[in-house]
Parts: sequence; structure tokens; C-alpha cells
Amino acid sequence: MVPTATSFEQAVKELKLQPDQYLRSKRLREWARRNKNSKFIPESLLQAWGFGTAQSLPNRILILTRGNLRRAKKPVRPVSGKRAKTGTE
Repeated sequence: MVPTATSFEQAVKELKLQPDQYLRSKRLREWARRNKNSKFIPESLLQAWGFGTAQSLPNRILILTRGNLRRAKKPVRPVSGKRAKTGTE
């Protein structure tokens, strides 16, 4: 399997930034503001810049489904080892 760079890694490469420059970069901060709900951005940078994420909003998260974004009223919880009751059992 060939490793691929994340969008964040591609952005910092294009901006020619070193890790110690991320926090001070106005261009990276603007990129992160535009992409914070759809791209991976290190949580520590989001917090340092004061950006919230879609998952931090109470009882609402954005879920990517079939290429479209839809809003869910309840947070998605990880599936445990137990089978969920479907009502048909």
C-alpha cells in the first residue's frame, strides 16, 4: 500500500512550512479556517487558533455520506462488540 499525504500535509508542503512555523503562518491558518470541518488538521492547531470543529457542536455532527454532507441530530457512537437490537429479533 502506498502512503498518501493528507490535505494538511500537502498544504504545509505547498506553503513550504516547517512544523515550528505552522502556528505563526497566516496562510495556513486561513486554509485551516476554510477546511476545518472537512480536512484533517491537528487538534492542537485548531485549539491554538481558537477554531471549533463540527464534532464539538453539541448534538450535531457532520457526516460524510455518499459524497454529500448531512446533519445528524445525535452523535455517532462507536460500535461495540455487542449486536444492536433491530426490533425484528
